[in-house]
Amino acid sequence: MPRENTEEWAERLLQVEELLGEAYGRLQELQSELKTGGSKKDWQALSEPLDRLARYGRLFGEMRASWGEPDE
Repeated sequence: MPRENTEEWAERLLQVEELLGEAYGRLQELQSELKTGGSKKDWQALSEPLDRLARYGRLFGEMRASWGEPDE
């Protein structure tokens, strides 16, 4: 990977992680409201998207971390 681009890419990926975090927080709030409101089917439907957003966030964080490691 060309090292001259990694800093820019890491910044862009961090921005995406922040957006995912914001979306995760909003969905989590909605899920909580739906649960409180007694809409079990709807709040359960948000579990999978929340899990996926969390996985993507971890994946992107790991990618950024790997870009700071020396190539083998």
